[in-house]
Amino acid sequence: MEQVLKLRNLKVIFPSHGGIIRAVEGVDLDIHQGESVALVGESGCGKSVTSQSVMRLIESPPAITRLDTLEFNGKDIKNYTHKQMQDIRGKEMSMIFQDAMTSLNPVMTCGKQIDEMYIRHKGVSKKEAREYTIEALKLVGMPEPRSRAKNFPHELSGGMRQRVLLAMAFACLPKLIIADEPTTALDVTIQAQVLNVLRNMQKKHDMSLLLITHDLSVVSNIADIVYVMYSGKIVEKASVEDIFHEPYHPYTRGLIASVPKLSDTEKEFSQIPGTVPHPMKKPNGCYFHPRCQHATKQCKKAMPPLISVGKNHEVRCHHPLKDMKKEGKA
Repeated sequence: MEQVLKLRNLKVIFPSHGGIIRAVEGVDLDIHQGESVALVGESGCGKSVTSQSVMRLIESPPAITRLDTLEFNGKDIKNYTHKQMQDIRGKEMSMIFQDAMTSLNPVMTCGKQIDEMYIRHKGVSKKEAREYTIEALKLVGMPEPRSRAKNFPHELSGGMRQRVLLAMAFACLPKLIIADEPTTALDVTIQAQVLNVLRNMQKKHDMSLLLITHDLSVVSNIADIVYVMYSGKIVEKASVEDIFHEPYHPYTRGLIASVPKLSDTEKEFSQIPGTVPHPMKKPNGCYFHPRCQHATKQCKKAMPPLISVGKNHEVRCHHPLKDMKKEGKA
């Protein structure tokens, strides 16, 4: 498959009066044509900073961003100017932000905001752009699209606003869609509808998808490859089948166990003890060791490397849990 995105050794820090905030530390990402990749982790792990860095949306200053490689669609865009990035944002790569109310311009109608995509990237007239906009809203399941295009964001429900963002993202049929927590603050029924639209549009047009989420129940239905992120580092990478059936990292296991299931008989929520460390006060060694029941002295002293434990399966752990199961320790 053709490689759409190649990211190598991304590091993002935010200098502050209190010290250095290390948001992202050496992240690699690969996304191929038509592939759906999920970046998973708790809030504060660096997922959104990673996705915005791919779009080159992180301002410097205040951030300091360093990376070895950023290739998109076969082009090196690491040193693209602001104008060059404007030419590909929306047209070749698009982003769906997590809060539709703050992502949309409150003083412009929703239709006009989508119209701008077609005018800017397709060079059509305002009249032609509006017809494209109506069609785009139809494709994402917006009821009464012609009249809804005349509404301002505050006049629409949360689900409708999210559909507007979907229509904007898919407007020019880009190669890559980045969806940053696209179902945040939506009720469960609307979440399912939005995700179905996202998945169907992506598959229909053979686009690549980078889905940012903390919800593993979403991942199981939409992703091909899963990257698990913790405190700025990738701790496990595998196919969605391997992540759910053979997770190696204790953090991955904790995330899976914390998803409530109808088949649970204990009637108790499982949770990972503690919280993600403050990005300015990360512990020595493995960042997860203060919360890990399998931590040893080695875990407290040295950061484990990302090692291969199977076909396209990598884990950052001194004691991968599958090995511990064989030894009767887990």
